[in-house]
Amino acid sequence: MQETTTNRLHAALAVLAVWLVATSPWVSMLRRIPSNAGFFDYAHVALGWLALVIGLVYAVALLRGGRWRQYVPGKAAGVTGVIEGLALFGIVATGVTGAIWFLLQGSSDAVAWRGWHILSVRALIYVGIAHVLAVASHLLDLVRD
Repeated sequence: MQETTTNRLHAALAVLAVWLVATSPWVSMLRRIPSNAGFFDYAHVALGWLALVIGLVYAVALLRGGRWRQYVPGKAAGVTGVIEGLALFGIVATGVTGAIWFLLQGSSDAVAWRGWHILSVRALIYVGIAHVLAVASHLLDLVRD
């Protein structure tokens, strides 16, 4: 049951992350949601909050019961586990920085948090690519065997 739930959370996060990154060029926010905000602006905010909530639930589901050791460098985590851990950290960091940016909108600090949000998104993209390549490599090994 728990594995089914975490698989669904993983799939939901993957779809949300891809959609949020793919549509971000159409988002035009700096210090606050603009008065002429459109669909992509509001959708980005709403789906970003949803991704943060799902990401936090997913993190708790994966890390409880000592399972966190599978995602940090050490004996229990291989390279793939560390990549997955970085991706998990990246999705939560991206959501948190976006949420803080949203909560501080209109202030001078909002621009700084926007910068942190963009930095975390870029890191998440690179780790996400590494994650996809690691999974593809693993699947290729399964097909060969």
